[in-house]
Amino acid sequence: MKRTAPAHAPADALSTDTISISSAVLDVAIESRGARISSVVDRRTGTEFLLSTPWADETWDPVALGHGTSVEWHRRYPGGWHTLVPHAGDERTVDGVEHPFHGEASWRTWALTHGGDATCTQQVVLRTVPLRVIRRVSVEGSTVRVEQRVENLSPEPVGFTWTEHPALGPAVVGPRTTVTTADAVLDVSFPQGDEGVSGFRTEPVGESGEVTIADPDSGAFAVLRWDARLMPFLHVWQEHNATDGFPWWRSISAIALEPASRDYWPDGDELGPVVVPGFGAVDGVFELTVGVREDQAV
Repeated sequence: MKRTAPAHAPADALSTDTISISSAVLDVAIESRGARISSVVDRRTGTEFLLSTPWADETWDPVALGHGTSVEWHRRYPGGWHTLVPHAGDERTVDGVEHPFHGEASWRTWALTHGGDATCTQQVVLRTVPLRVIRRVSVEGSTVRVEQRVENLSPEPVGFTWTEHPALGPAVVGPRTTVTTADAVLDVSFPQGDEGVSGFRTEPVGESGEVTIADPDSGAFAVLRWDARLMPFLHVWQEHNATDGFPWWRSISAIALEPASRDYWPDGDELGPVVVPGFGAVDGVFELTVGVREDQAV
């Protein structure tokens, strides 16, 4: 499905272009707005693995990418999987440049290229830093693979923060859901009653960039893999119908598992620890494998 706005519409107000790719097992949708992977569905069971908020189809009106973008991000947040470059977290000013909440790349409209039934490429040139970001999404079997290159368009080194922001939805989120890394079992439990729970924390991941989330009640699971040398941290955000006011209105149940190049609350004034040499590039690869173990569901 492809939806476009009239040609005279402002660039940041364009309705979303969506490209669909698929394998024999998965259907995957990618949007131009923020290069978001908006859907990962198991074709055999109809299971959707990513979070989609009730307002995910809202058209984004233009917004100045300066202070105040945290409120706008949360008001508009559609769920899914974003890449956060060149910044993640609260808006901040570095070397006189204002960086919006969760980074310019997640707000921009990217150019999409359909590479066939199983591949899509996205590209954007950022203005807060002299970087071009090229993101290739492909699907094979039950695995979604993301290959991202960040290119420096200037002769001087550029430092930035890189965080991937996949938010998993209700299919893998329940009272008995488990989240495990190579080094630890993370406590993501929440009550079954009306209390709900909301939280955020950062975990070091050691030498292995891998995390598994599984719900024994539904049998659904997802395994995310990445290069821990590039992203030695994992942010874990969870929201289970706990926030009774803005922005969630007790309507969201999700766990986001976010490989990150730095702690969420960094020290110092630098934009980030990943350094791209002048006219050079930095590459990262991420794989999300999903499925439903129907024989293990209870």
